[in-house]
Amino acid sequence: MDTATGGWSPVPESWTGSGRLPPGPDASAKDGAVVAVGAVCDVAVPWNESTGQISFALSEYLDLESGKRVVLHSERGVTVGVRGGYSSSFTARELRDFFLGALLPDEGDDDPEEPHPWTWLAELAATRGVTVTPEELKSLPYELEFRPAVQTLIRSDEP
Repeated sequence: MDTATGGWSPVPESWTGSGRLPPGPDASAKDGAVVAVGAVCDVAVPWNESTGQISFALSEYLDLESGKRVVLHSERGVTVGVRGGYSSSFTARELRDFFLGALLPDEGDDDPEEPHPWTWLAELAATRGVTVTPEELKSLPYELEFRPAVQTLIRSDEP
């Protein structure tokens, strides 16, 4: 741990690209309405025993009636460090909290009335050909999908 920086370290070099969903096709009118909002969580940089850190990539998406998935953004992520580097396993709840926290607006960009950036997601959706309001997004189920590499990090003793 670097005490000069309070334990903070730079994001690993290989952070960009790995674990991120490609943008995929834009939506069209025949794809129908949005039926769910969610995020895919994958390992971006595997567990590093010397630093006690692992980095995750997050991509937020919309699922449409046609079955098409429209990726809205893939620039978010989170690096998690464990003091002493003793364990690389987590509870599903810990991972969920890490990921949902990383998807919130950056400090200073947030609207206290809107804890999740629904307006921003609706704007991103419009650029991808999906017409949806922030209120509609807020009312939909929110799915958090753990890719296989993330699933292997969940402690098996968790109920």
